[in-house]
Amino acid sequence: MASASAQPAALSAEQAKVVLAEVIQAFSAPENAVRMDEARDNACNDMGKMLQFVLPVATQIQQEVIKAYGFSCDGEDACLTTRRSPTLRSPLACFHTLVSSIVR
Repeated sequence: MASASAQPAALSAEQAKVVLAEVIQAFSAPENAVRMDEARDNACNDMGKMLQFVLPVATQIQQEVIKAYGFSCDGEDACLTTRRSPTLRSPLACFHTLVSSIVR
C-alpha cells in the first residue's frame, strides 16, 4: 500500500486537459472499445451489473493512462490524488479530481 507521505501527483490545468484527452483517446482504442463493449454486453443494461462489469474495465483503462502522470494505483484500487489532498482515494475519485481540475 502506498504511504500517505509519498509525493502526490501535481498537475497544472493544461496538463490535466492533456491527461483527460489521453484518457478519452484510450477509450477509443480498438482493444479498449472491445473491452467496454463486452463489459456492457455482460451487464445487460442492469445497473448493478454495470457496476460489476463496466466500472472495473473503465477504471483499468483510465488507470493505464494516469499512472504515467504520477498517479500511483496499488492492488487495493487506491490512488494517490492531487497536491492539495495527498490522501488515498479510489481511482474513480482520482479521475473526478482530474476532471475537476480542468473545470476550475
